[in-house]
Parts: sequence; C-alpha cells; structure tokens
Amino acid sequence: MKKLLTIITLLFLLAPAIAPAQNEEAIQNAKSALENFLEDWNRSDLDAIQKHLSFPHVTHGQGRLIVAQQEGDFAQDFGMLRRQGWRRSSFDSLLPLQASESKVNFLVDFTRYGADNEIIFSGQVFYVVTKQHDGWGMHYRSGGPPERAITEGARDTAIQEATIAIYKFFEAFNSADNNALLNYNHVPQAMLNTRFLHATNNETPPVRMNFDAMRESELWSYSILEDLEVVHVMNNKVIFQLEFERFNSSGNKYSRVPAVWVLTKINDKWGVQYRSLMPAIIP
Repeated sequence: MKKLLTIITLLFLLAPAIAPAQNEEAIQNAKSALENFLEDWNRSDLDAIQKHLSFPHVTHGQGRLIVAQQEGDFAQDFGMLRRQGWRRSSFDSLLPLQASESKVNFLVDFTRYGADNEIIFSGQVFYVVTKQHDGWGMHYRSGGPPERAITEGARDTAIQEATIAIYKFFEAFNSADNNALLNYNHVPQAMLNTRFLHATNNETPPVRMNFDAMRESELWSYSILEDLEVVHVMNNKVIFQLEFERFNSSGNKYSRVPAVWVLTKINDKWGVQYRSLMPAIIP
C-alpha cells in the first residue's frame, strides 16, 4: 500500500503525454473531423453533425452512457442550450494524447459564448476520434468543467480513490476472478478495441471476461499496469491514459497496449465505465 500511495502522489504531478509525431496524418484528419463537427454544431444542424460521428457513438454523462448505435440516433436539444444563453462554442486548444492510424484521443479546451459574445462557460472535453470506412468521426465524448472548478483536496481524493480502484481491478483480473472484478466495474460499460463492446449487464463483455479463452488463444498468464497518467478530473469522474503489458505462461511479455480508461464514482463506488484500447505493440 505504501508503494501504491507513492505512485498516486506522483500522478498528481504528471501532465498528459502528447501523442508521438509519426501519426501526424491521422492526427490532422481527426482534428479536421472535430473542427467540422464544431462548425455544424454552431449551426445547430443535427443532420450534418452526424456526418462527423463514428457509430456506435458514446456520450458519457454523469454516471451514464448514451449510445447512438447508428446515424439518426444521435440527439441534442439545441433549444435547451439556447434557453441557457448559448449561441456558439469554440475549441481553444486540441491536444492529441494517443494516436494510431485509425484512432486519435484528444483533450480539448472549449468555451461557450452568449448572444453578446460573452463567455458563459469554459471547460474541457475528452474525445476519441476514429477512422471508419466512410472517414473520420468522433466516437466518444466526455466533457465537464475545467479542473480549477474543483478544490485541490477534492481533486486529490478523486485521483487517489480512482487509482486504487484501477490497481484493484488488475489484481482481480490477474486472479481471473470475475466476481471480484464486479467491485471495480460499472454497468453499463463500453469498450472500443478492434470492435465495440457495450455491456448492459454483468454477464457480457467487457464486464465479464473469458479468461479460459485468453489462456487458450494468447497463452495469457497475467497483465501489468504501466505508465498511468491523469488526463482529466472531476469529483465523480477521472480519465486516465495508461499502458498495460500482457505476459504468457512462460513469463514472456507478448504485447503492450496503450489505452484510455474512464472511471466514475456511482453510489460511493469507483469503477471502470469506458475503455479505449489502441493497437497492441508487439515486442
């Protein structure tokens, strides 16, 4: 536990790493998709907006996932936004965190403006943008106020509790204990790997794992969490980017996977609610 608390303390000091430059073309294409999304968002053009989304599309609110399975399912009440004073939004910075040829994760600072161009809200939003057969589009979004909106004590508590939940998750995972994993998972839960998984109960992936299949297909024995970094913090939600390594029954590392995990606090329990895995790095 002393080692874990030391790791958590170091996490408070870390800034998210920037995506490497070798995927610059993917980053620029994904950035263009977000900019086109924002342009149509400011026109309140719901049909055009959906041309800049990847489906299934996930909107992650406070403790809940809204999944639009296909074009036409995505909804946004622009009338409500206007009644709140909104007239337009801007992206103030787009920071690429992780990138591959077909997926880019961004941390974005944004501002909402009123009728007289006054600032009515500033915040941060995390986006996962993916390439599908018809081009690049936003797959996942989770927004909220800037971190300065919560106290330092509340921020530190959220990071510490969420980090402990991640380490406990890996302990249960390496014990191949699906019942124990339920203590560190939330349902519903979504994961984007080579395919999209959406668990609406405790018995389906990614909440329930088939460890026998992993042992048979990969000779998997255990996994190790590496390079855990804080991306964004709210009182009841922490977004981490991380890497984990998988080892086979001979103790040899056979893959390293960059990822983003989103943990939420629901009914006083911290658990995983969304995961996005980048392509595995084979040593």
